[in-house]
Amino acid sequence: MPRRVSGAALVAIAALVAACSSASPGADAPPAPVLWTFESVPWYNRFSLNSTVGPLVVGGTVLYGGTYSYQNTKVSKLASLNAATGLPGWRMEHAGAFGPLVLEGGTIAVAMGDSVLGLELASGIQRWDVPIRVRSLTAAGPVVLVAERQAIHALDPVSGAQRWQVKSGTDPVVAGDTVLFVDGSTLRAVAATNGDARWTLELPASLAYPKSLAGDHLYLLGASSLGSVNLASRSLEWVVPLQSAPTAGLASADDSLYFTTQAPSGSYVFHAFDPATRRDRWTRALDSSSPVAPVVMGNLVATASNADEQSLIAMSRANGMVTWQARAGSIPVPPVLKDGVLYVAGQGPNRVYAFQAATGAVRWSGRLWGLPMGMALTAEGTLLVGADNLTLYAYRTQ
Repeated sequence: MPRRVSGAALVAIAALVAACSSASPGADAPPAPVLWTFESVPWYNRFSLNSTVGPLVVGGTVLYGGTYSYQNTKVSKLASLNAATGLPGWRMEHAGAFGPLVLEGGTIAVAMGDSVLGLELASGIQRWDVPIRVRSLTAAGPVVLVAERQAIHALDPVSGAQRWQVKSGTDPVVAGDTVLFVDGSTLRAVAATNGDARWTLELPASLAYPKSLAGDHLYLLGASSLGSVNLASRSLEWVVPLQSAPTAGLASADDSLYFTTQAPSGSYVFHAFDPATRRDRWTRALDSSSPVAPVVMGNLVATASNADEQSLIAMSRANGMVTWQARAGSIPVPPVLKDGVLYVAGQGPNRVYAFQAATGAVRWSGRLWGLPMGMALTAEGTLLVGADNLTLYAYRTQ
């Protein structure tokens, strides 16, 4: 005859189960405050091509989508989501693979295979299709700039009609109503509205492409050099040899530039560079670099060293001393800083982290069921992280 289990025994069993559950990986950290998730496609069709767009926050709306393959077919989907609930307002689908996406006025311009599509922001309805193979898209006030091969095309966002075109070997940089780009060895400035030439400046052969804009200063990079052009005086201020090649990310704050270079031997050096003296304030050796730019956090600057076990490094902006380090895996997308908290998505552990910027203490951490592909923060404080499983995750941060 089976014995009955007492109420006390049931409580003990429940406690044991709970204890076993809490011993699961990652349970030492507080649970991630997940608000909602949005799946771009059903799981049984989800063969991601690592091509996602967004999340792009537009007021209370989020644009998000991605490309997946099924048998011999490539299909891309884009949705307009309510930022508070994750519910879609509209969805669109198109055969082909997504590329870059920008928003200009009420029009979404998105690269799709060998074309640029113009979609209504309010409805997702396609209004135009221009056959250009896109390298980059840039919103520039009255036009959308499409860089491809050796040209930049300026398209009307409403109709898709080409307003103007210029020859260029670089992606454009927009400064107010002026578009800047390099053609051969010449820096050119044209009006965004009609492409009319405003001024030109001959550059030394050591500078190849515009990288970053800070106030009236346009910083340009070369294979192993850094230069500055003063846009107010339209003159070359200086060129500095770096002895090694700069990597992708560059950040500016106050009176310093922060970037990493890689020597021919393969070693990496992080620089805190003073544009006034044209010298490094300090440098620090790194084991690797990252495709994302450094993040300035008050009196600290953080950078990713993706090959290191402690892959996130926060240093004093005064002298380069390491203030804290953290394990976050490889960091493929730019972190987001708000109200003294640094939000990071790490590949490898496939997790999202909320670090206290001043100390590196982990406020919370949550798992991603895919590789991080994009991150954004809404005005209301919702952190959005897109993954290559074509799912968008929304986390509460407040």
